[in-house]
Amino acid sequence: MRLAAAFLLAPIIAFAAGPPSPSSNPAESPLIYTPWFTGPLLAPTPINMKPGHPAIEPTATLFNTYGRYNSNWKLKKQDSTWAINPLIDFQFGITNNLGIETLVSFISNFKNGKSASHFQDTTVLFGYQVSNDIKGSWVPDFRLILQETFPTGNYQKLDPSKEGIDSTGFGSFQTGPVLVFRKLFYLPNSFFSLRWSIGYLFPSTVKVKGFNTYGGGYGTEGKVKPGQTLTAFLSGEYSINQRWVLAFDTEFLAQRKSHFTGKNGVNDIGEVASTRLPSSVQISFAPEVEYNFSQSSGLLAGVWFTVAGKDSAAFASAFLTYLYIF
Repeated sequence: MRLAAAFLLAPIIAFAAGPPSPSSNPAESPLIYTPWFTGPLLAPTPINMKPGHPAIEPTATLFNTYGRYNSNWKLKKQDSTWAINPLIDFQFGITNNLGIETLVSFISNFKNGKSASHFQDTTVLFGYQVSNDIKGSWVPDFRLILQETFPTGNYQKLDPSKEGIDSTGFGSFQTGPVLVFRKLFYLPNSFFSLRWSIGYLFPSTVKVKGFNTYGGGYGTEGKVKPGQTLTAFLSGEYSINQRWVLAFDTEFLAQRKSHFTGKNGVNDIGEVASTRLPSSVQISFAPEVEYNFSQSSGLLAGVWFTVAGKDSAAFASAFLTYLYIF
């Protein structure tokens, strides 16, 4: 949790030199362009879409999950799981301050000659614009979001021969608040956008049978209470010029352990099956490059990989996304 606190303190450190100078606005700056930003990809959106101008953002990601961090934060290599993961993000504004965002994704996993494809859990975000960035002041863009995750992924009655690659969800409705902030800084010859956020999800209890996302085996039947999840982002965008932008996302993800009640069942070798997930931490980083065609459309490409973890997966990935605002 100290790392999550550091994420929230980072913007305060960035502001330590004082608020952006009122004189550093586009009208008085030698810059001859206004910034166009497409990303970053992972962090929640700090700006509500205007009514009548929805946005669509399809993304394609190639994943390689190559290992797992143990309880001592040590990386243990495993047989690689490759995945192709298309996702569509759709946003629209109901009013100037209220909007909805929906993320729908599908994944195909491949491991040791086996494959599995299914939808993942679906996320819906209800956002309210509390404030908008005011130049020359401390006031940032601030959006308060209520997140709801729907269990559309595959999570139980899994095929044991597929070594878990047919698990694509948690089977639980998950609800919680997300706070998203962004501040635009006017530099002598460019712009820098700093974004930070924190969210906390409370999951519902889920019934499980057989092999499932939480473990299980032959004869397993019961209920799982998934662990609550904390997610924090620190992200930024630096404009080289109006079209080209460098960006990054840093994610801190922590989940409490799950709890199981019911019949444990047995695993492949006849032992009592494990039926819960331990508490976990995952820290990842994504450097990105943007090319913006206009204020309302652009491409974003980058890589995303883990840098540390505890009882969590280690992965490396590459992605390409396109944003269009109608």
